[in-house]
Amino acid sequence: HQALPDMLLFASGGLKGASDLAKSIALGATLGGMAGLFLKAAVQSTEAVLETISIIERELCIIMFASGAGDLNALKKTPLIQV
Repeated sequence: HQALPDMLLFASGGLKGASDLAKSIALGATLGGMAGLFLKAAVQSTEAVLETISIIERELCIIMFASGAGDLNALKKTPLIQV
């Protein structure tokens, strides 16, 4: 993918988990919105929202480790994530 101008790129609409978030970041997104996932958790409880955050963080760390990305900037440069 080509270099984007110095601006924020927000990926939203259909992101269902850490793998979708990782793909969005690898394609150049700065932020990823997962409103549906968090709204479902919010209906249950604050603890459910915190658990959702924990799961996404853990899965994203695994994806980054598997792709050799030490941070989110490295994830943007990895050729290993296929969309």
